[in-house]
Amino acid sequence: MTHDSIHFHWRLIQGGESTVASATQNDEGKAALPDLSLQKRFCKEAEKLGIESVLVDINYGKPDPTLLTLALVNEVKELGFIIAVRSGLLSPTLFTQQINTLSTFSNGRIYLNVVAGHSLSEQKYYGDFLSHDARYERTGDFLNTCTQFWNNNEAVNVDGKHIKILGGLLKTPYVSDNQKRPFIFIGGGSQPAIDLTIKYGDCWMQLADTPIKMQKKIAPVVSQGKAAGIRLSVICRSTNEEAINIANQLIKNTKKHAKQQNQYVIKSDSLSIKENQMLSKNEWPSPNLWTGAIKTVGPTGIAIVGNYEEVAQKFIEYKRVGITHFILSGWPKLEEMKRFGKHVIPIIRKMEKIKKSKLSYT
Repeated sequence: MTHDSIHFHWRLIQGGESTVASATQNDEGKAALPDLSLQKRFCKEAEKLGIESVLVDINYGKPDPTLLTLALVNEVKELGFIIAVRSGLLSPTLFTQQINTLSTFSNGRIYLNVVAGHSLSEQKYYGDFLSHDARYERTGDFLNTCTQFWNNNEAVNVDGKHIKILGGLLKTPYVSDNQKRPFIFIGGGSQPAIDLTIKYGDCWMQLADTPIKMQKKIAPVVSQGKAAGIRLSVICRSTNEEAINIANQLIKNTKKHAKQQNQYVIKSDSLSIKENQMLSKNEWPSPNLWTGAIKTVGPTGIAIVGNYEEVAQKFIEYKRVGITHFILSGWPKLEEMKRFGKHVIPIIRKMEKIKKSKLSYT
């Protein structure tokens, strides 16, 4: 996978079109059930629009991401699936076995979004009582184990602080035409996330900030040949005025979630989530970058807002500082993805082509 063009990913629709609260919440006590009819349609549309993959995220309020991916993967031929994984919830041997098995159905269209967890209370739901830094240590042991299984067919031995494997063997290989293992995003804003990306990952994924600040943040991973990515949302319309009106309406529609969202931030031990909340004090920290929905929608509520040309130009601005992967969200979920894919992606691809031709000419 190259770092010289932009890769667009989109968060899989879950909970219906009307749900806009934080991904970490299951508000109103709704059952965490798949909506396969809507999700299959969403995946097929994403593939048509040129979206590279969809994020199947993980928390107590949603179905298991690996099983949900299995139910969807054969509905499309090229679309990838980013499976969210937390290191403490499953044996790394069994997890690798599951991912390898899944790869046989998808010919390797599997990405991993490895996160250490951000909520002590939710981690305890799964029997995980480790602190923030200890969870990252364990994630290192976890990725070391998985990587050894993917790199060779010999017995795997791991003597880590949190994970120990003796003579581990797996007979089901990872199946792909062009790679030995899934593409790995490492999520998080702290130094341990950077270290894990450099050692085991392919892309450091974090919450968005202004392009200038992101350039400084990602320097350690980009200098090591790794990719950098951000999570954010998009509100694009034919005019800037219309886009801003939609953004303001989103605030009105989600005000009821503000108190719940504030409690979520207070309980979190995630550095990036707390920094994200601080960023929301400035509604427009950069042209066309809007933080207004963070306090009601959640951390990924930071959004690029504007007309199609403005939104496209903002992505190019991020690319110039080294950001090449974007995991996006929007509201309404399916309609915003369709609008973005139809109107914005072609502009961006044209801009990239012009830039590339200029470089070739010079």
